[in-house]
Amino acid sequence: MSGVKLTNVRKSFGPLDVIKDVSLEVPKGEFGVFVGPSGCGKSTLLRMIAGLEDTTGGKIEIGGRDVTAVEPAKRGVAMVFQSYALYPHLSVAENMAFSLRLSRAPKHEREEKVREAARILQLTDHLDKKPSALSGGQRQRVAIGRAIVREPEVFLFDEPLSNLDAELRVQMRLELTRLHRQIGATMIYVTHDQVEAMTLADDIYVLKGGHVMQSGRPLSLYDDPDNRFVAGFIGSPAMNFVTGKVTGTGNGIARVACADGTLDVALQGALPGPGADIILGVRPEHLAPVEEGGLPVTVEVAEELGGSSFIHARSATGADIVFERRGQRDRLDGQSLRIAAPAENVLAFLPDGRRLR
Repeated sequence: MSGVKLTNVRKSFGPLDVIKDVSLEVPKGEFGVFVGPSGCGKSTLLRMIAGLEDTTGGKIEIGGRDVTAVEPAKRGVAMVFQSYALYPHLSVAENMAFSLRLSRAPKHEREEKVREAARILQLTDHLDKKPSALSGGQRQRVAIGRAIVREPEVFLFDEPLSNLDAELRVQMRLELTRLHRQIGATMIYVTHDQVEAMTLADDIYVLKGGHVMQSGRPLSLYDDPDNRFVAGFIGSPAMNFVTGKVTGTGNGIARVACADGTLDVALQGALPGPGADIILGVRPEHLAPVEEGGLPVTVEVAEELGGSSFIHARSATGADIVFERRGQRDRLDGQSLRIAAPAENVLAFLPDGRRLR
């Protein structure tokens, strides 16, 4: 078991820079998740760690060993792809043991490792079946088992749940979490789904345009984002943003006029002066209807989820606003009301996206 460290890593395809001076570290035994929108470079970064893509510049270390120029088979990694890539004519056991056969491992060793992987992944009763007789989740477990039997230093997952339906994705997320706790290996997982990132990761690395915008524990990124991109990307439903101008300050509070209403934001540092342009961000769970003040909105759609509801509304300036209600069943469709949030739950950003604290 080893950690992974990237130092000033770059990747270019001709004149196009895809990975731009990335430095990060996934500690030994941690579950790290690369997350970001399509095209941000997360899969390319994973393939560079695996050795499937050459590195234009920088250094990649696994377990303290420089593997930047080492061929993939000698890096001590195993990769699970989006596609199961199972051999349809081979049984589950034969698929899982395939790499061991290629390396000429003794038969008894192959059988022992396959049995142990099958036990961990709850596939013991399916070892003699062909892939066509398995569900999508079971096939993905076989692909993971094929990686486990190799006993790699690092597991790499490239959007392995993308082909599964919603219910199976939830089930497989739980199984991956249990697997990580059981075997204690270093794992790096790529996804564009921030819900997967939040539920799986020990640490999240948020990428945009080939850069790591922020990294840290999931709830740290949720509660304390460094910039507007991370604030808007992490969280479902996404954070609400409204633009406005500071109208007054005092006692660490800035009052901001926005969307024909006002919101207060608590800031610990220097307060922007009156007239300064500012962008406010508020999580849906922090907004609630108020009798006066706040922002005027008109309710358009309510997503009724049982114990809670997400109310989709539109502000006076046409901005989409989402707020959460819990334990209330009365309908708000078409109603005009005002909503606000406590000042300490409102985040402030400069027009260029930097966070004000």
